[in-house]
Amino acid sequence: MPHEGQTGIYFDSGGYRLLGMLFLARGDNPKLSAIILHGVPGIEKNFDLAHSLRMHGWNSLIFHYRGCWGSEGRYTFKTIPDDVGAALDFLCTSSYPQIDTSRLFLIGHSLGGWAAILVASHDLRVRGAVAIATMADPREFHFTEQDAAKNFTPWLPDLTPLDFISQWQELGQFTLPIKEVSQISPRPVLILHGRKDEVVPVAQSVRLFENAKEPRTLLIHDKANHSFVWHRQWLVSQIRDWFDRF
Repeated sequence: MPHEGQTGIYFDSGGYRLLGMLFLARGDNPKLSAIILHGVPGIEKNFDLAHSLRMHGWNSLIFHYRGCWGSEGRYTFKTIPDDVGAALDFLCTSSYPQIDTSRLFLIGHSLGGWAAILVASHDLRVRGAVAIATMADPREFHFTEQDAAKNFTPWLPDLTPLDFISQWQELGQFTLPIKEVSQISPRPVLILHGRKDEVVPVAQSVRLFENAKEPRTLLIHDKANHSFVWHRQWLVSQIRDWFDRF
C-alpha cells in the first residue's frame, strides 16, 4: 500500500474522536513502531523524534488525548491510559500493513512517561517503554491555582485551574509508576532525564530505575532541562540507538 511517509489519522476512545499523525518509514514491509506520548499540556510534542525514527526505518504515531489539541471530549488524567490503549488498538488493526504489531513500543515525555509506564505494565502488546523526564510518584508534586492558570489550563479547554488541581490530587489514588514499573520486565525499559530539569527532579527517574527490573537502562544528561530543549540531538540519538537492539 503506497504512502507518502505521513498521514493524518483519527480513532475512537471512549466514544470520542482523537486526532493524530502517523509517520511511516519507506517501504511496505512491517516495521517496529512507537507511540509517542506528550505531557501536560503538551507544548513539546516530540515531532523531531518522530521524523528521526522514520528516517531510521521505523514508524511512529503522535496523537492527542481527549480534550486537548483538537481531540474530542473532556481532558482528564485518569482517561489518558485508556486513550493510549485505544491508540494501541488502532495500530493493531489491519489498516496499515507497515505496522509490525509484534514490535510496538511506547515513548512518553513527562506525564506521557507516566502513562507509558502504567500502560506497559499491564498491556503485553507493548514490547518496551521509554520514559523521558517522568515522575515516579505524582503525589510528591503540588500545584497552586496560579501554577495551573499559567502553565496548564490555557491549553486545556473547559478545564479550570481548580479542576486541574483536583484531578492532580486524585492521581495518587491510581496506580503509580514507581510501583508499576517492575511489572514491565522482562520487556525492556529506557529511562532518560536531564540533571537541570526545572519541573521534575532527576531523583524521580533514579527511583524509577531502582524499582524497575532488568532489562533496564538509565541515561542522565548533566545539562539538559525538562524538555531537553538544547539537547534534542542527544535525546533522539539515545532513543534511536536503544531501538537498534530490536
